[in-house]
Amino acid sequence: MVIESLILTLEIAIIATFINIPISFLCAVIATRSNNETAKFLIDIIVSLPLVLPPVVLGYFLLITFSPSGLIGGMLDALGFEIVFTKFAAVLACALVSFPLMSRAFIISIQSVNKDLEKIARSLGSSNINTFFTITIRESKFGISGGILLGFARALGEFGATIIFAGNIEGVSRTIPLAIFQSIQTGDDQNLTLLILCSVILGILSVSINNILIQRSKKNK
Repeated sequence: MVIESLILTLEIAIIATFINIPISFLCAVIATRSNNETAKFLIDIIVSLPLVLPPVVLGYFLLITFSPSGLIGGMLDALGFEIVFTKFAAVLACALVSFPLMSRAFIISIQSVNKDLEKIARSLGSSNINTFFTITIRESKFGISGGILLGFARALGEFGATIIFAGNIEGVSRTIPLAIFQSIQTGDDQNLTLLILCSVILGILSVSINNILIQRSKKNK
């Protein structure tokens, strides 16, 4: 059970992270480069809401949205696609819960870029798009990398939304946090110890790599 849960956890967290990267990047660009205050306000709500709501509530929202009786779920069901209580449901739950951490890290990283460098590049004839990719992204790459890692680390530990939306199904949605919960319920102390050890090691690795990226970002400046 331990190896299966570990592999499943890494698989779901990686997919959820890749889903979040372009969405978080788009939100960060709008939040830092748009002149439309309404758009910035909406992005702030979109980014902040999953952070302040309990994961169980987020899981419930996903459940009613993607269930066969829901608006999106009903259309998908008509096409023969089932989302609830599947591996993809676990991916969506992890992506939604980890999205705010990644997005906020992207926003902070892009905001911290020295705007004088961008002005100089534009004064030398560089277009806004070219300046953004050659200056802004280059200068914020360590912060962006750290944001991706933070999102991935949060996805590894996701529990509340997953158990509501994807269930606790072995080989489908039983990630390490859910396997720990299952082991506590059944009194399986041997697997419980190994699962907790895996969770702690993954957490230490994530935090350590993130700290390395932060230090490199400071040195780069």
